[in-house]
Amino acid sequence: MRRALPAIVLACALSPVAAQAQEQTSEQVINVYFQPLQGNDTALLNKAIQAALSQPPLQLAAKPFAGAVVVAVDGRVEVTRQKVSGTYYQFTVNFSRDGSSLGQSAQSCNDKKLSECTDQLVQDVKSVAGPR
Repeated sequence: MRRALPAIVLACALSPVAAQAQEQTSEQVINVYFQPLQGNDTALLNKAIQAALSQPPLQLAAKPFAGAVVVAVDGRVEVTRQKVSGTYYQFTVNFSRDGSSLGQSAQSCNDKKLSECTDQLVQDVKSVAGPR
């Protein structure tokens, strides 16, 4: 019995730590609908955004539905092409859910570093989605 007692005490002490670690790794799924960008000059950006919004805990939906965060570009994407440094994209994104505005985000990135836009969009979606 003496040998079993330290193991039982250790198991009880580690139990809350293990439960807390499991909670932190299992983020709640955030359903997202991204209204695709229009035009051939935004195809690369469109694809990058869709890929980013498909990464857990985000789940990209084929159409908007109740409870999903809707990500839509406000107006059009301004595309600037430069000979040396490549193509730049500037646009504003609106976030909404169930018809209610959740905020806006201004984006600006180069075609060689689309992650500057996509990483920011992912963070913005997580932020506006908040705890449900």
